[in-house]
Amino acid sequence: MSIMTQLEFELEFSESEKEIARYILNHGDDVLSMSVKELAKNTYTSPATIVRLCKKIGLEGYNDFKIKYSAELQYDLHHSNRIDVNFPFEKKDTHPMICHKLASLSEEVIADTIKLIDFEQLEKIVDLLYQSHDIDIYGSGNSLLAAMSFQHKMMRIARNVNLKALHGEQVFLSYNSDKKRIAVIISYSGETHDLIQIAQILKEKKTPIIVLTSIGDNHLSHYADYILNIGSREKIFTKIAPFASQVSMEYLLNVIFSCIFQKDYDQNIQNKISYDKKNDSRHPLSSPVSD
Repeated sequence: MSIMTQLEFELEFSESEKEIARYILNHGDDVLSMSVKELAKNTYTSPATIVRLCKKIGLEGYNDFKIKYSAELQYDLHHSNRIDVNFPFEKKDTHPMICHKLASLSEEVIADTIKLIDFEQLEKIVDLLYQSHDIDIYGSGNSLLAAMSFQHKMMRIARNVNLKALHGEQVFLSYNSDKKRIAVIISYSGETHDLIQIAQILKEKKTPIIVLTSIGDNHLSHYADYILNIGSREKIFTKIAPFASQVSMEYLLNVIFSCIFQKDYDQNIQNKISYDKKNDSRHPLSSPVSD
């Protein structure tokens, strides 16, 4: 997880550490020219508190923070001509402008996601899911919506994907798991408490765990046997909507589905066409789409 994302997330931060985090996020480049004493003075805290915050987010100290934070800011500057994934459109934009900006956003996010794919990991994940009769998928919020779409597609090729939506059911599902089942956990932040609890339970049950999450050393990634990374430019809270993470999640799940589909391509195509012709209630003569 990036420094900026960790500062925004404020995971287990004290009130003083939260003040420092917010100041850094609001002042960007200006912080890089400050000494630890100057930053402490501007945030009404102490140098010791700043160093403690740096270590809490996995850094060695304030100098290490300035080096790595500078790199993140330079990355953003280098990509300044790209769509802002957190605020992809503005108040003054026309509807056509919003249409084009969201289309560009989707293209950029998918291009970023492809670069993050470890194809050896992908191959192992596809083989594992293809050979498994029981796949359990876990997520919450937007991750759950992406998981539901994946479950629906897999059902159409006779693949059993278990997904529980009611509160508490996913934890119960993990308690009933074993080493013969496969778990897929989706979490952009990798810090969702319930999903980390589920991962701990699955580890005890010796269930193989596939994790889809953002880049970085988040808690959930520690429990993964296999990882695919979601594009990670999106902030946790400060955004209009999870446009980018949703596109990235759905793209990865569509890739997994397509690779599994491809293994029995002819049979799956035939079954799909045969089922639709027998059961689809739409009449071809009244449809504008020719088949």
